[in-house]
Amino acid sequence: MEADGGTVSRAGTADPLGVEAPARPSPRAVLALLHPGPSLLVTACFVAAVAAARHRPPDLTTGIRLVLVMLPIQFAIGALNDLCDREADRVTKPRKPLASGAVAPRVAVGVTAAGLLLGVATAATFPLPTVALAATGAGAGVAYDLWLQRGLLSWFPYWVAFVALPLCAWATVGHLDRRAALAVPPLALVLALSLHLANAGPDAAADRSSGAAGLAARLGARWSRRLSLWLAAVAAAAAVLAAPVLGQPAGVVLLGAIPLLGAAAVLAALRGARTFPALACGTAILVAVWLLALP
Repeated sequence: MEADGGTVSRAGTADPLGVEAPARPSPRAVLALLHPGPSLLVTACFVAAVAAARHRPPDLTTGIRLVLVMLPIQFAIGALNDLCDREADRVTKPRKPLASGAVAPRVAVGVTAAGLLLGVATAATFPLPTVALAATGAGAGVAYDLWLQRGLLSWFPYWVAFVALPLCAWATVGHLDRRAALAVPPLALVLALSLHLANAGPDAAADRSSGAAGLAARLGARWSRRLSLWLAAVAAAAAVLAAPVLGQPAGVVLLGAIPLLGAAAVLAALRGARTFPALACGTAILVAVWLLALP
């Protein structure tokens, strides 16, 4: 039967653009909507940051609460991103869950609302600054998805989120080192620019053809890739050089920086390889070791 803007069958419903979605999406399709890899990586960094601030691993109950702060927020941001990009994805990434019709848009809306609500509500069970900082990080992701990803400030939400994550971790234990807090914004800026360009660079041509004016679209895929690698190397070197000023063992920070430096060097030689997965893992290791090395 016909319904406003698309066909509806007994097996599923159609979105306004006429792509039919199954009434019950497969678990695999829903999992893909959540972007599990990046979501779990950011959550692991958050838990590691809290462990570093405590100078010991959190107990099981606290660990579960920490996961329930960050993981739902990351799921929400990932689902909202796919929802906002589904029209473009039908051309450039037709296998994605929403673009292919494997998942209905209402599922993405539900995941976004539930994830944001659960994450911020759980953050409210920690000391007061935690909920504000968690909401700031979540707001940066939402702002990227809804407004900023296609403009010149597409890198800005990455930076805000990178700054908010360790500050939020320190807030959960009521401890904030002023020197470390001052070092976070500049280091986070370089890492955020590196990962943003690595993530958006491969889609630069498609984004530009669709009218996007983000930083990667303006630079193009080649320069986005080059700059992402250079910035990763600069961030790793800066972390090592700043270690004595922050009271960190330089040798320990160097060990944490080696994976990121190595990834940048190897990727520079392998010109066709995607940079984001390796740089994201290298960044996670550097951030975890950098936080653990703080006095």
